[in-house]
Parts: sequence; structure tokens; C-alpha cells
Amino acid sequence: MITTLLLFLLLAAAGVVPAAFLYLRREPAAPGRSLLLGLRTAALLLVALLLVDPALPWDGDPGGAERHRWVLVDGSRALDVPHPDGGSLRDHAVERATAEAREGARLALAGPEPEGIDATGLAQAAPRPPVRDLRPSLVRLAEAGADSIILLSPLRTSAAAVERALEGLPVAVRVERLGEPVRNAGVLGLELPGRVAADQEVGGSLTLFGEGGDEGDSVWVRVEEGEREVERRRVPLPRAGEPHRLALELPPPADTGMVRYRASVELEGDVFGMDDRRVRYVRVGPPAGGIVLVSLEPDWEPRVLLPVLEAATGLDGEGYLRVGDDAWLPLVRGDDPVGIVPTDHFRERVPRAGLLVAHGGGDSVPVWLREAVTEHPRVIHLPTGSEGARLASVSPAQPRDGEWMPNPDLPPSPVGAYLAGLPLGSLPPLSDLRAAGADGGAPVLLVRSPRGGESRPALVLRQGAAGRSAVALAQGFWRWGNRSGDPREAYRGLWSGVAGWLLADDAPLAGAGEVRPLERVVALDDPLRWEVSGGAGRELELRFRPADAESPVEERRVRLDDAGRGTSDPLPPGRWRWEGQVELPPELPEGEPQLLSGAGEVEVEPWSGVLAEPPLDPVPEPPAPAEVVAEGDGRDGQPLRTHPAPYFLLVLLLCAEWVGRRRVGLR
Repeated sequence: MITTLLLFLLLAAAGVVPAAFLYLRREPAAPGRSLLLGLRTAALLLVALLLVDPALPWDGDPGGAERHRWVLVDGSRALDVPHPDGGSLRDHAVERATAEAREGARLALAGPEPEGIDATGLAQAAPRPPVRDLRPSLVRLAEAGADSIILLSPLRTSAAAVERALEGLPVAVRVERLGEPVRNAGVLGLELPGRVAADQEVGGSLTLFGEGGDEGDSVWVRVEEGEREVERRRVPLPRAGEPHRLALELPPPADTGMVRYRASVELEGDVFGMDDRRVRYVRVGPPAGGIVLVSLEPDWEPRVLLPVLEAATGLDGEGYLRVGDDAWLPLVRGDDPVGIVPTDHFRERVPRAGLLVAHGGGDSVPVWLREAVTEHPRVIHLPTGSEGARLASVSPAQPRDGEWMPNPDLPPSPVGAYLAGLPLGSLPPLSDLRAAGADGGAPVLLVRSPRGGESRPALVLRQGAAGRSAVALAQGFWRWGNRSGDPREAYRGLWSGVAGWLLADDAPLAGAGEVRPLERVVALDDPLRWEVSGGAGRELELRFRPADAESPVEERRVRLDDAGRGTSDPLPPGRWRWEGQVELPPELPEGEPQLLSGAGEVEVEPWSGVLAEPPLDPVPEPPAPAEVVAEGDGRDGQPLRTHPAPYFLLVLLLCAEWVGRRRVGLR
């Protein structure tokens, strides 16, 4: 109590003393000056009181705020299983909560913010996404004046998560678990590569889970490619809480393009069908007009650069790192299977790539790659070693050692607009600077030694009879991309501008799209994530139609962040055709695109993993209630910040002072 009072006095003095000095010493001696000072003082004292946030009694109740018993219901899809006594677990949860409501309890549904509801609304409420953290709901009910809380939940989570939710609550909580283990098997995950060759086997994995089985129980596992069954086997039913991973080796696909795979599990007596199937898509065949990155030696740059180029262009990208004479390691995403492939696996795709990236070189460049790079119309060169330098037509002499700092003064170039306004002088230094050689080129970025001297180009653009190319004369750009804030924005801006210039003289390439979803398939209740190249900070308008019909139409609006990414609300299950567009500012120069757009298809699979974890047993015993309300002053009652009256009074005081100052001629 003493600490709270001392904090209030310090905050009040910090605001009132300057206000009094202003009115009594600096302001003209206008009539009513004391009244105006009183209004400002009252407003500042009220702000200080809100910052301290004491818990005060309301409605004249000497024992504290008006209190109620609350029943918090976790209404996830885990309740949609049969109850041993008939009906569903959800029906019995509604009956249990309704019985408490008849005795005066109030009802709420758990969520990021608890939703107050009556018994009728609870019976009609749709299933909700699983609540990962119940603590926010419990804390809000405590602040709203709950004297006790009954938590009704299937408790399909970890004991640690429940203990964190109950820790330090200022009210008594009784936890009641809804339901027991049920007989169920499900597909937790299906992992397949994003792309395979037309004649290549499809490797991957399938993860199963289960519960409620008997000794010797087994399940059938099926994998379908379109309408064709390509895998069927019988495996033991996994034990509760112990997922089992199966390796998959599927035959080469029968078709090319986007091929749909569906994995399913069949268990006799399964009581929950929403976790029995998973869907994934695999692109079969060579990419049309995509990005191909060929790295001849290990380095961080390819791994950091490839995702940036994909995001900037909307093209699918693939990368290969040489690990032997005829052995290459694909640069896959973290959840994709990986394995060594021969040169023939991708060699034919290199000349047909929409954008080719040649990294490294050392003292040996394959003849086939040298020919492909020489004839390709759009190439990014990241040379190392003497042969890599010759491939990029730059000086094969040893590069200059030391650190090279980016020069904030940008030379005129098509990429300058992407870097304007960024503090280039504070970016991490580059290294191993090479001379541009006889072919020269238009510089995009200049660097200089910390010891002074002439600025030298670190990246140049070239245009010749074969096409366009960009050549990095320094190494270490990846350090920008690996840091947050301005360095990462500079990295994205630099390579987005380079890619835009390389592709600017061509018709839109196959597979390109300015608007695209980050996932082709999402699970039920999950939002869709979007990326728009060049749409940072803008609003994305989306329209969805069922893939096999013209209605109904779902519309969404998404505010994009500074990286051009955003999320849209979940859609009902099914396959959807989407169209998206972003309007650009009207002040763009004439001839520039005024609209970013895209179209395609996404699928929402009717899958829910709410039964992946077995019911918690035993039910955790809640700790004794804490003596203080969250961040209050230790007294019983409702925290001041949760009542609307102080905010209305604060606005009234500020408006009264503003009107009074105008009436007496003060600004």
C-alpha cells in the first residue's frame, strides 16, 4: 500500500508541478487562470491514478465490487466426440454449465478474450478453434469481478500449460475435465517435397497418432495421388501421446503440374473423423520460368538470397549446392525431405529458368554451366575464385581484402528507389572486393574503405546482346539479410530492385504472381497467409469462390505489413478459387503499374488436430488464490482501469480546460 501511494505521489508531482509552473509563470494573467489550472491538475491526477491502477469497490459495496461465480467453457472441437451416456461431449458440457447458470453463475466461452454468453447461446455456439492459452480468459474474468471460476475443458494439453494458466490468479478456480480417452486414430502430418521431376519417385513421411486402443490394434494407412491409390499398408495403432512417423517412397506421378496427394488412416470404431485425412500438393515436372540458383561452393548467400528473390518476383525457386563431382544438395525448406541428386536432375532446367543465379566458381566451373550462363538472358552473378570471376566477366585477380563500408550516396540506377531513405552507412561491411573488369557496368552500390580513399562499385548492372545481368563485386551481402531492421530491409530492397530490373524487359513469366498465398493447403480454423511483392503497407482485397461453383462469394480485406505480408480470416472447408488485388498510389509515374494482382486456388482441408494430445490425467490441482488482483494495489475489488467512469471523466476534464482556454483567449 505504501509503495502504491508513493508511486501515485511521484507520478502526480511529475505532471502537476510543470503544469502549475506553466500557468503561474509563463501564461498571461487571464481571468479564470486558477480554475483552468484546477481542471488540468484534476486530469493529471486522474491519469496518475489510472497508471497506478488500484482496485477499488464499486456500487457502494463496502466489501468490494459486485461479484459472481463464472463458468468458463473451452468450446473446442474436442467436445465433438460421443459421451458414454449418449449424445456428445458438447451436449454434456452445455448441461453442466446450464445447471450452474440456474444457481446464479455467469457463463463465458474461452478465447483470446472471453465471450460472455447465456445458456441458450452456449447450446447454439459453433465449435471454436483450440485455445492454446487459457490464462487470458481467466485473468479477464477475475478482473471483471469473479469471486470463483469453474473451468470446463477437455484438457487436451500439457500439464505445464495448465499450471501456467492457473498460476497467480486472484480467485479460486475449480478445473473439471470434460471426457475421457476415446478410440481414435489420426494423421498428424504429411510431408512431401514441393517439386519432383516427372520420372522421379516421391519421398516423404507420414506421422500418425492414436489413443483408446487395445493390445494388438492396428490401422490401415492409404495414400492417394489424385484418384489413384499409390500406398496401402497396415501398421500398429500408436499409443496415446506417442506419435509414430512412417517413411514414404511413392512411385513417380502419373501426371505433371500440380498433383494432389491425400493420406488417410482407417481404424475400426474411430469416433472422430476430422483428423483422419491430410492433403498436400506437389509440383511435378520442370518449373516454367522459375528461379534456378546454382552454387558451386558452400556459402551463406544462396540460402539467404533465394527466399528474397522468390518473394520479390513471385516465381518458384530452386537451388542446388555442389557437394561432389556429380553430386548436388537441393536447398529445400526446413520441413522438406532432402537427398543428394545428380546433375541430370536439374541440368535441363537451367537454360529455361526465368532467372538464373550463378554463385561461386572457385577454380572449376562445369562446361555445361558456363554455356548456360553465357547464353542466358537474365543472370545474377555472385562470383568467387578465378574461374567464378571469369564466368562473370570480372577481373580474375585476387580481390582486395579488408572491410568495405557501403557509401550512403547512391549512384543513379534503376535500383536506387529501392534503397532510398535507408541508412546505408550503418550497414555491416562487405569483403573481398573485386574490380569490374573490361565489361564495366552501371554501378548500383558504392563502397569505400574505412581508411578513406575512392569509392568503388560493389554491384553493377550490365546489358548486352545476350540480355541483362547483375554482378556482385563484393561478398558478404548475406550479413544484411541475417539481421533485423534496416540491414534486412536494405537486403530485400537491393535484390528486389535487381530482380525487377532483370525481368522488366520481358513479358510476365509463367508462374509469376504479384499476389500469392504462402500455403496452398491450410487446416480448418487456420487463417490464410499472403504475400504481395511491392505491396508493403497497402490493403489487399480478396475474393473467394468455390472451385466447382460460382457462389457463394467470400470477401476479405487484409492490411499488409512492411514486408508485404498479411493474414485473412479462415474460410470454410473446400477448394477455393481466389482473386486478389492491391491498388497502388495514384501519384505513380505514368506507365507504371497501378494495380498488383493475382489469382489461383487454395484448399481448406477439414482437418483438426485437437485430439493429438490425450486428456490430461490427473487433473492439476489449482494453487491457492493470490492475495492481489493483477497489478492492482492489493485491495479487494475491481481494478480502476476496467471501469468506464474514469475515462469519461478524463475526457470531460480535458474538454472543459480546452473550451475554457479558448474563452479567455489562451491558445
